Amino acid sequence: MPDGAQALRAVAALEAKWIALNSGVERPQPFAYVNSATQLPTCLPENSFDIIIAGGSLGLLAGVALARRGLRVMLFDRDRVGAAHREWNISERELESLSRWGIFTREELASTIATRYTRGLIAFHPEGTGVPYCPLATHGVLDVALDAQSVLDLARKRFLQAGGTILEGYSFKKLYRVQPASSPQSVVALDGPNGTQTYAARLVIDTMGAVSPIAMGLNDGLPFDGICPTAGTILEGLHGDTSTGDVLVSVAPVQDGRQLIWEGFPGKSDETTVYLFYYDSTGKQKARNQSLLALFEQYFTLLPTYRSQSEGTRHLKPVFGYIPARHGRTGRTSARGLICLGDSAAGQSPLTFCGFGSFVRHIGRVAYLLHYALEHDLLEERHLRMISPHQVNLRVAWVFSRFMQPRPGDPASVNRLMNIFCRALGEIGPGTTRRFLQDRYTFAEYMRIMLTTARLHPDVVPQTARVLGLDGLAAWAGDIAYFGADDVLQRLSTAMGARRWRRLERAAGRISPALALRLKSMRTAWRALR
Repeated sequence: MPDGAQALRAVAALEAKWIALNSGVERPQPFAYVNSATQLPTCLPENSFDIIIAGGSLGLLAGVALARRGLRVMLFDRDRVGAAHREWNISERELESLSRWGIFTREELASTIATRYTRGLIAFHPEGTGVPYCPLATHGVLDVALDAQSVLDLARKRFLQAGGTILEGYSFKKLYRVQPASSPQSVVALDGPNGTQTYAARLVIDTMGAVSPIAMGLNDGLPFDGICPTAGTILEGLHGDTSTGDVLVSVAPVQDGRQLIWEGFPGKSDETTVYLFYYDSTGKQKARNQSLLALFEQYFTLLPTYRSQSEGTRHLKPVFGYIPARHGRTGRTSARGLICLGDSAAGQSPLTFCGFGSFVRHIGRVAYLLHYALEHDLLEERHLRMISPHQVNLRVAWVFSRFMQPRPGDPASVNRLMNIFCRALGEIGPGTTRRFLQDRYTFAEYMRIMLTTARLHPDVVPQTARVLGLDGLAAWAGDIAYFGADDVLQRLSTAMGARRWRRLERAAGRISPALALRLKSMRTAWRALR
């Protein structure tokens, strides 16, 4: 492939980093604490900002949303800011949120679309399952393929036009923070071309991804407990229907103890982006078996079993990574003057792993709330926790990802359950299916999905108990209760009407800005899921 040797080194380096972090061999110590703001390292006036963003990919989109609000924003990355490392698929509705919040215009976004496909497909191999084969057609799910580099080039241009500052070739070294019960002011030390330099900010945003040292420092280790090792390529000349995108597809039972799953999305011209991945948990015993290099070997070996190739098929670019998620309520995503976004917060669904769509869906509201928090000095962890984009309905989604990991001794377990689940979604209808796969499902829809699945396959109830155990069942029940309570509040807000709710926000703001922030957070979170 073009630049294949460089890409191979990047894959090997990420794998080594993952193994070291996941096994506990390497434990980041990103924070240095001082007793008062006067003891922070000295920074030049021109090196002081409202916000510093660590990470120049999705962080660049956050930078645009924040800089447009008049905030002084600096963004750094160890490589080029705005370099695309993978392609992005999204739904039209999610993409529109970028124009709805005024981050880009509709015309600008239209210029970044590589292609659209007509329908998506979820299909799981039926051999040995003992249940009917139930492929599921989807519409409006990951059906817009973006040219990621075009999106980032546009974002970089808009960020600089809004007064943002970019530092390239700067690696994170240390985050200096004031001890509790004092100023949220932070100083970030960066290693750059001219040695170590320091920059001050009222708020630091971490978008450095799944192996972010800041996120791991916040959690004294990994900030998540679910993982999808992913390998694939962008290909040219692959056979197949370019009007269909494969959302989740398996073509075999369990292989090497894993249920391998394929995704394939049409791209620009004759290109197709294909991913191979599997669901797994984190842990010291698992790390060395989660090799990206080994997964790439399987990818190239098994690709013909997924899609046929012509003589002129060419692999243009590798796509790879460790996609994180939570199997419950684990992990901190904020602290005083610090918030994690994107993969470092693992805020996307642990089933569909639509991280880009989740980020885009929330970035407008996150920027709006962070601006309010900065205006009113609401930068404690309890305040920033309200702004985190992790959705209430995703508190229950971790159960699905548990079932995507095969049961020992039953190589058809995942395929069996997913055929049953696809049958349930097909019976319920396309509207609920679309909202489920877009992570927008309501409490009533969630309960209907669960009850329909149990009706179609009563054995799923004892199977759930075996997979989750007593502690897992208790946690799941608590998450369902929390989801239900939030649904009641949302219904009350709908009954009040948008104008009354906003008047309540304004009244609360005169008494307690923190209460107003909570009300704004609830309103905008509900709106993002409509």
